[in-house]
Amino acid sequence: ALHTSALDKAPLQYNNFLQGRPNHNEKIMENHSLSLDNWVALSATLEALHLHKASSGEGDENGNRGSSDPPAHGAKVEAKLSYAERACKVALLLMRRLTTGNDRDRTEENGHHENNLNGHHENHLNDVARRRSLQVDDISIGKFSVSFSPSNQGEDNMVDTQDTIERVLGYLNTVRSNGDLNGSSNFSTVGEADIKCALDSVIDVAITADDLAAFHTAGNHSDDMFHKLGILFYQLFARGESPELHRREVGPEEKDTRSVSTTEVMGDPACSGSQEEENEGQSPRKQIRHLRGVRESLSGKGVPVSLCRLVSDLIDPKEEDGSPFDSIDEVVEEVKQILDRPDIFFHDVNWLDFSSGLIGRSEEMQRLHEEAASVQMGAGEFENRLVLLRGSPGAGKSYLASNIQGELSESGWLYVHTKFDRFVRNPLLTIASSFDELLASLGEEGDEENLDILENLEAVMSTSAIATLSEWLPSLRDLFPHLLRRVISDEDLVSLADDSQRRRRNNDMTSSSESAQSRLHYIFRKLVSALSSPERPLLIFLDDLQWADNSCLDLISSLLMDFNHINQFGLADDTPQCFLVMGSYRDNAVDSTHRLSSYLETFERSNTLQVTNIQLDGIAKSDANLMLSEMLGLPLRLTKSLTDAVQARTLGNPLYIHAFMQSLVKEKLLINSVVKKRWIWDIEAIQSISIQGSIAEVLTRKISYIPHDTQEALKVMSTFGSQMSEEYVSHLYPLQEKRQEFCDRLNSAVEESVIEKIGSKYKFVHDMVQQAVYELMSPKERAECHFQNGVKMITALSCCADSHSDLGLITFVAIDQINIAKSFGVTDSSMCTQFAKLNLKAGESSMEKFNFMSGFSYIEHGISFLPKESKWNSSSYDLCRSLHEAACLACYVNALPTKANEYISELLENAQCLEHKLKAYYVVVKNLTSSGDFKQALKKTFDVLIELGETFPTEITPEIIQEELSNTKSLLNNFTKESILSSPKLMDEKKLWAIKFMNNLSGPLSITNYQMGPLIACRMVQLSSQYGYCSESAFGFLGYGQAQISVFEDVDEGYRWGKIALSLLESLGGKGYLPKMRCLFNSYVSLWKEPFHASSNVLLHTHSEAMLVGDVEYASVSAFFYCRQALVCGQNLLLAEKECKA
Repeated sequence: ALHTSALDKAPLQYNNFLQGRPNHNEKIMENHSLSLDNWVALSATLEALHLHKASSGEGDENGNRGSSDPPAHGAKVEAKLSYAERACKVALLLMRRLTTGNDRDRTEENGHHENNLNGHHENHLNDVARRRSLQVDDISIGKFSVSFSPSNQGEDNMVDTQDTIERVLGYLNTVRSNGDLNGSSNFSTVGEADIKCALDSVIDVAITADDLAAFHTAGNHSDDMFHKLGILFYQLFARGESPELHRREVGPEEKDTRSVSTTEVMGDPACSGSQEEENEGQSPRKQIRHLRGVRESLSGKGVPVSLCRLVSDLIDPKEEDGSPFDSIDEVVEEVKQILDRPDIFFHDVNWLDFSSGLIGRSEEMQRLHEEAASVQMGAGEFENRLVLLRGSPGAGKSYLASNIQGELSESGWLYVHTKFDRFVRNPLLTIASSFDELLASLGEEGDEENLDILENLEAVMSTSAIATLSEWLPSLRDLFPHLLRRVISDEDLVSLADDSQRRRRNNDMTSSSESAQSRLHYIFRKLVSALSSPERPLLIFLDDLQWADNSCLDLISSLLMDFNHINQFGLADDTPQCFLVMGSYRDNAVDSTHRLSSYLETFERSNTLQVTNIQLDGIAKSDANLMLSEMLGLPLRLTKSLTDAVQARTLGNPLYIHAFMQSLVKEKLLINSVVKKRWIWDIEAIQSISIQGSIAEVLTRKISYIPHDTQEALKVMSTFGSQMSEEYVSHLYPLQEKRQEFCDRLNSAVEESVIEKIGSKYKFVHDMVQQAVYELMSPKERAECHFQNGVKMITALSCCADSHSDLGLITFVAIDQINIAKSFGVTDSSMCTQFAKLNLKAGESSMEKFNFMSGFSYIEHGISFLPKESKWNSSSYDLCRSLHEAACLACYVNALPTKANEYISELLENAQCLEHKLKAYYVVVKNLTSSGDFKQALKKTFDVLIELGETFPTEITPEIIQEELSNTKSLLNNFTKESILSSPKLMDEKKLWAIKFMNNLSGPLSITNYQMGPLIACRMVQLSSQYGYCSESAFGFLGYGQAQISVFEDVDEGYRWGKIALSLLESLGGKGYLPKMRCLFNSYVSLWKEPFHASSNVLLHTHSEAMLVGDVEYASVSAFFYCRQALVCGQNLLLAEKECKA
């Protein structure tokens, strides 16, 4: 089975064995040389061994046996391709030697006098060129030698490699000396691994000066040089065989062509002398030697088509559809390209191959790596980094991010990918779901590093924070069931829906809305900080930011620019986060009026954020040529003309290029020729194509070739945005037959490379493809499609059957479809009330999860479904009032005062009783307070309290205060701490609202009329003692205790009621109020009884606790009082100063 022809012909140049083996103890590393034809024989021997192993039934490494098995056939192909790859590497060395020479290199290596050699070398070459013309039969790879060196295998294995090289070359020497051409008897000492090791140790190719001169007789860029090089390559790739010579006649018009000149320069020994003179006197046509059928000959030997084409175009570019080379550098470039992408160029490409890596973005990748390195090295303890990728659609923003993610993941980075979609009305859920996927993957993989991350997450995040996040990130319920069980009992799990209704009825949502967003931001910052570390940094990619809403952009801003989740007072258990945020957006879609624009300006101005902008335009023509070359499996020189035409029509946009090439295939302007075994094209027809519109036009042309039923399925899919899950399909088509038919159509679109299927989701290959499909429909068709989708899904869900059921993601998707159809003017009047109720439910559900922007959108849509003229009629009054109350709250939280006033005015005008106006009044007071108009806030509050039956004196004197405190004390003498904690909750709605309004007075009164404070506190205590207790009641008791200290100087009484207030709030479950309570208690009450050290430590903890519940106001107050007490309680003043600055 061994290839022995070249071994039998060529002498063995094996110098080391003539001088003896080196002493390995001295670790002297020797270079060895071998004639190139013997190297070919050795490489062919390794190939033959692999072929024999695949055919003999010994089995491959996977245990496959028999030549008829597909795996065995694959092993044979792999053996031939491995030979071709080794030969390509030697070919590169050979070309380097031919273009640079080797005498100078040898002079430098051997220490000869360079000047003397160079002085004679040029003359010697010229003399040889004049005396000698290399003949075809003289061209042989045997004139070259290859050098082996163990240093090519790395320093650690040099000695072992040296032994292997000597053992293999010794084997060849033995084979040649003994005439044992099969060499099977010696294979016990030399194996496949040894031969491969030796072959991989080749470092150079050399040739004698005379033979080098002969190759240079006509210059490196001449036809003669290409022809000679082609013959050498033929021998190299054909395992030592030479091409066959044939004759053909060439007319005088071809005399100056490449093929004629090549043959004439090479000469023909058979036609020399008189025979040549005789031919000159004959007809104008001349007989010459021609190397015909090079491609077919090499192809028959298993040489890849790309190498067959290369050799053929070197020997005779006139053969078939040959294409001449312009320079030897072009040959080198082609061989390098083949070696770089053997997966493309070692195989026949009969389809458009879009698997090429990132092309034309090396500078951008380098900048991203630099940013990642800066993050990992901790550049800037309190400075985050943001990279913004901007460019036109299809410029490769997402692909660039995907590539950097792949490379960083190999070094341990975690990755979160959030893709915003113009059809997703709740984008905050998109961010949450991407983090949820990361957490789920950490739990599934279960390796030690991931377990460390989860342990750190549990240590950094509080139990209540994890419980809150579990509403957004369901994976936390599986990762930390032991924590959530502490927070939520079995009884609570059963009654969660009832609790939700109670919160809405008692207006807890209104009370906590101010801190809800701050709390969510703080918890997410803690989450990111816990997930990231220098060992496992976190990369967050936010794709298509132009479609993110304000709630998402606010969260992103908080992640990037806020650091108060990190302990700034120097505690060692808090480490700054280590993460990098990348965002992409379409710069042609974001102008100065776009909501993203203001956020980008804020990012640029921030002192805690380093922003890097990367502009992605079309790729250069050279990169486009490389893209087409790899796409078609053709060398760069053959695709230049096609690239010129494509670049002119796509402007280098990668997506545009892909779509345009696919359209050429559909229009049969680009076809894969079975005869020529390559892609061919009609360049004139392509150049005549005029693209007047944008990339959408090309994509539309591409989609138009897809079968009609597949197009219809794609239209339905496009109404859901860039992706569609199988769950959506199951709700659209409950019947199995219809569902399977729809999926079959989508699967056919996958084959057309319009969409792809990843897991259980169908995704468009790009947003622009989705947009092109969507725009195939008229506005009316889009509206009808959205509406039908929504109705089908709502029907399948039976969403309205249980008013207490929680809303899942699929329900939000269904409501979104209905709302989009409504924006087009399509709906069903008979279902409007149902749609309004669904939107109310979706809005309240969103606001319960602190997503007030999306909640407001649903509420507005719900109101739009009610008839304007009759929406306040008795039949829809309650629904209309609930929608307007929710709208008032959402406007207040989203800082939309104008809209809030509109909804408040309408609600107050149409409300049928005082109770129905109270939520609107509460929002009015909160608006006035937050805007700093305390006088108006107080006036409005006292007006409402009067309507609720609670009046206060207009003039406050010390006597009135003392009397009220004494009366309250007498009342409280009848209560113990235990009786208060066991008392029933306040159920009277009017009294509950009265206490809420009174509690809201504490801020304005402390600035404008602090004397009223004790009276308000006493009234809250009195009402609670009579009607029951609520969370706000605790602040009445705290205010009463504080007044006992400040008015009567009764520290013990004031401290006792302050402690009771804390216990009452804890018993009522008012967790959101606890940081405020602890801040006030330790700032004004406990310091009279407890050491400053004790209260200051509590304040430090309260700062973090307040941030955790989103109470930024009292987090700041806690920090202030902590610093005040740190300065007066004997701490080191330098440390105290540092903490105060922090």
